[in-house]
Amino acid sequence: MAKQKTKYTKVELKKFEANILAKMAEVNQSIEGVRSTTKPTNSVFIQERSEDFNEGTEAHEVEKNFLLMSRESDYLVNLQKALQRIKDGTYGICEISTKTPEKCESPDCPLISKERLMEVPNATKGVFCKEKKKLNLI
Repeated sequence: MAKQKTKYTKVELKKFEANILAKMAEVNQSIEGVRSTTKPTNSVFIQERSEDFNEGTEAHEVEKNFLLMSRESDYLVNLQKALQRIKDGTYGICEISTKTPEKCESPDCPLISKERLMEVPNATKGVFCKEKKKLNLI
C-alpha cells in the first residue's frame, strides 16, 4: 500500500503560489476599479449638483462599492495568509485533519485537493471537513 501524501511538493507549492499571486493581482485591480468609481466628484456630500440628481441611487452605489471593497480587502488578507502558509510549509493541509484526524473522511486527507486549492486558494479545510463543520458535525 502506497504511503499517503502529507504535504505538497515544492513544485506544486510554486504553482499554488503563482495562482495566489495572480488572484491577488485580480483583486487589486478590482479594488482600484471600485476606487475609481467612488472619487470625491461622485460623492453624495458635494453641495453643487444638478437638481435631478438621484441622491438615493448614488448613496446606494457608494454603500455597494464600500461593501465590495471591504469584501475584496478581506479576500486579499486571506490570500496573504495563504502565501504565509506556503512559506511555513502548512499550505494545503486541512486544519480539521491536523487537529482531529479521526474526523476527516476526505480521500485526500490530510491534504486539501489540488482542484479546490486552485479555485479557492485561501482554503484551510477540505470540502468534506468544510461541510461537516458547516453542519456542526465537527
